[in-house]
Amino acid sequence: MTQKNKAYSLILNNLIIYGIAIILALGVISIFVAILGYNVWDALRTLLTTSFKSSFGFSETIKKAIPLLFATYAFTIPFMIKFFNIGGWGQMLFGGTMTVVVGLTLGPLGLPAIIMIPLLLLVGIVSGGVFALVAGFLKAKYNINPIISTIMLNFIAYQFVNFIATSDAFKDPLEGHPITQKLSESSLMGFFGEIPASIIVAFIAIIFVYLVMKRTRLGFEITSVGQNLIASQTYGINFSKTIMVAFFIGGALAGIGGSLEVINIHGKLIEGFAKTSGAQFGIFGVLTSLVVAGNPLAVPFAAFFMSVLLVGADSLQRTMQVPVEVVFLSQAIIVMFVVIIREKYGKGNK
Repeated sequence: MTQKNKAYSLILNNLIIYGIAIILALGVISIFVAILGYNVWDALRTLLTTSFKSSFGFSETIKKAIPLLFATYAFTIPFMIKFFNIGGWGQMLFGGTMTVVVGLTLGPLGLPAIIMIPLLLLVGIVSGGVFALVAGFLKAKYNINPIISTIMLNFIAYQFVNFIATSDAFKDPLEGHPITQKLSESSLMGFFGEIPASIIVAFIAIIFVYLVMKRTRLGFEITSVGQNLIASQTYGINFSKTIMVAFFIGGALAGIGGSLEVINIHGKLIEGFAKTSGAQFGIFGVLTSLVVAGNPLAVPFAAFFMSVLLVGADSLQRTMQVPVEVVFLSQAIIVMFVVIIREKYGKGNK
């Protein structure tokens, strides 16, 4: 079998696995919906089609898909070397918070948008990357489990949001909730109709991840360390450097996701800005990454599908009073079915 045919076969097999897992998951959800006394057909139709029924539904899907994309990358890149970055949420919070700090500090200078927006995005990239690098450094130098360090860093980032949003220098004096003053107009990205301009940055990020993972030595090193640590070290790959770079890239992507939320969606720092449907993007990012087994090339498709479910969940809650937790359950079940079927399929084809 040629390399091209192998690639097509792998794609087809994965599609079959995902298709079976989604059908089984929807079947389980249908049972729960029926037990709760709701119309199953109406619930499934609302869940799966709300994103495509109107321009508003589609734009809301894109608004959720963009930060989810970055949160998923934050978990996926370190996951390629077999480490869990549970801190995507914290890195997104830290990146967005630092973006607002710099934006409000430089706002009075009257810098044009062509300078301010790239500068603020760079702040988000560096802030999120450095924040994640802490966990990578602790693992590389002191062998501290990244699961522990990234979870603890989430708490630090959350408290940092509250500190900045309630400090006299940045807070909005007219708000009771932790909210900062509004960023200057030159700091804000616009919309293409109802679609946020941040979609351009998302496409650039997708291309960047593809090129780095598939066309650079760094991507080869990350892949090699994840597949066989001993062999990669034998051939001269520096494990400590690779893990720190992987965490930095993952955190940088989460950080820019946080920046885009504050400069394109909210226009200010709001406690809870990195959440959707009552849950934080970091958790959804982990689930989305696990669905595609940490394959960075499949992340955009999975992020969009998960966003369709989230928009459908919001609509279910509004129109049928179906608890949004039912959709969270469906996402978890999809992940479990995908993992189980993939494991079973893999064993059966060795």
